[in-house]
Amino acid sequence: MSEHILNLTIARSRSFFICLLCLLGFLVPGNAQAQTASRAFGGLSVSPSSLHSASLLKALENGAIDNLKLHHKSALQTFYQGRQNQPYWMSETTVYSRAESMYKAIDEAWTHGLNPHNYHYIEIYRLMGEEDDPKSRTKLELLLSDAFISYTRDLSGMRVDGRTMNLDNDNWRPQIDAHNAVQYLNSLGGDFDAILNAVEPQGQTYKALRRELIRLVNEGESEKEDLLPITFEGVLRPGWGHAVIPKIRAYLEMPRLERNNTTYDDNLAAAVIRFQKNNNLEPDGVIGSSTLEAMNRTNLRKINQIIANLERLRWVNTDRGDKFVIVNIPSATLWAIENGKVAFEMPVIVGTPVRATLSFNAVINGVRLNPDWTVPPTIKKFDILPKVKEDPSYFSDKGMELIRGYGSDATTLDPHSIDWDNLSSSELHSIRMVQTPGDHNPLGRYRILMPNRHNIYLHDTNHPELFGKNERALSSGCIRMKYPRQMTEFLLEDAAGVWDDERINGVLETYKKTDIDLQRSIPVSILYYTVWLDGNGQVVYGNDIYGKDAKLMELLSNIDGTFIPVHNKRYAGDLSDAQVAINR
Repeated sequence: MSEHILNLTIARSRSFFICLLCLLGFLVPGNAQAQTASRAFGGLSVSPSSLHSASLLKALENGAIDNLKLHHKSALQTFYQGRQNQPYWMSETTVYSRAESMYKAIDEAWTHGLNPHNYHYIEIYRLMGEEDDPKSRTKLELLLSDAFISYTRDLSGMRVDGRTMNLDNDNWRPQIDAHNAVQYLNSLGGDFDAILNAVEPQGQTYKALRRELIRLVNEGESEKEDLLPITFEGVLRPGWGHAVIPKIRAYLEMPRLERNNTTYDDNLAAAVIRFQKNNNLEPDGVIGSSTLEAMNRTNLRKINQIIANLERLRWVNTDRGDKFVIVNIPSATLWAIENGKVAFEMPVIVGTPVRATLSFNAVINGVRLNPDWTVPPTIKKFDILPKVKEDPSYFSDKGMELIRGYGSDATTLDPHSIDWDNLSSSELHSIRMVQTPGDHNPLGRYRILMPNRHNIYLHDTNHPELFGKNERALSSGCIRMKYPRQMTEFLLEDAAGVWDDERINGVLETYKKTDIDLQRSIPVSILYYTVWLDGNGQVVYGNDIYGKDAKLMELLSNIDGTFIPVHNKRYAGDLSDAQVAINR
């Protein structure tokens, strides 16, 4: 089954479930739930004494009410003990505003990439119309509180185990504790709308991705997705001919008179270049794997991409101070931030999929001028060893020294004295290959000191021509900067009177390794976002260069599934199909 058909089948299955619930009276389509909730609450007046207190106490003790599990028994007990077991949602003055606002938040949880059904979605909806039954009101009171805790925790930090994605959990924001989550209800003077605003992420990128997710869901599948997938072997260049070209013309919405043309002409090349620019691809007019990947990105794939990145955005601690550095791996871009504004951005080069750059947080504490380079184990084994077996003079040509031992016990080795063909792994490991400072050094003339267990850092390069490429996953894991001097000056701003241009240039001319300690540490985050905002605030879909989106979506599905409301008939099928199924 093709991905297109599979995704459509999944969407229609989801829609069938939603339609089925609608017809049975459990749900109403789309965001009309909130409107119905409003009607259910209209005119309802409930006093604290109208709650069934015995049912509340029993449910808190059992951690369940009418076979519905309360997920946060201990936190709920503490919360209601602090209120002398008086209601929060069902009081006379707040029943309309608080409960309706919480239900609306649950109804719209999908706009955060969350599943409303993890927050007693259907049960709360059904209970909201049963205003004459004190026991139902007690049940609704507890379910709303339990849902609020789960919702707040899910929005607060990492829901998955980072180790499954080669991430250190300590580097990322954990979920808030349930006891702390429920205490939000006691904050901000009880203004529940303000409380909801406080628990939801407020970053510019996060808000933009939420809006994009809503747009994609409302838009649904476009007719041109019937053309997908577009496939062929190799690449297509202007002037060439191919049977797939009419399909590409139709996908790019070119005039119908041109669509049967199988030649890759100038008009098509112009359309392809526009498409490449809009998708952060190298605008060379060559249709290769990356351009095909972008063309074959369906609406549903974009939705999943947004959900994965909303999740990642919630992991990052935004309390970094007034000066910090961000690197996004898929966009191969660095941003230097100061006083809430982008001081500058620059292209970077990141690791290849085989030698991926890892995501982590660290602290920059210095700059090294004229760095030497100790070859990492993987490069030593897989890159350099095969070359030196062919030619032992490789080291002298590259300005490299071989050293065994450290400090006073360090010994410089003659590469011609080593039997490279029969060298064991342990012997190779004991030899440090160190490239001396200079223009030949792959670290260039600048290295940013940011200690981390991955031994990944920012540095200059002796191959600046590679920055001309749009796709820059080309390194062995470290991050090469296009403008290392600009970064150095940014980091040394606090010591501008000491480390001015003249002094920096003087040190560079000596070719002597020199470390400069910063007067204050500066946070740096190496992140992985496959969707980001461009300079105009527009959403850009990038390539998932390391295949991490699919892994994350799998983990999230294992936790709670995903939920995508279906408004577009091409996704949903029609309601009569669901009605026929029920009648059978």
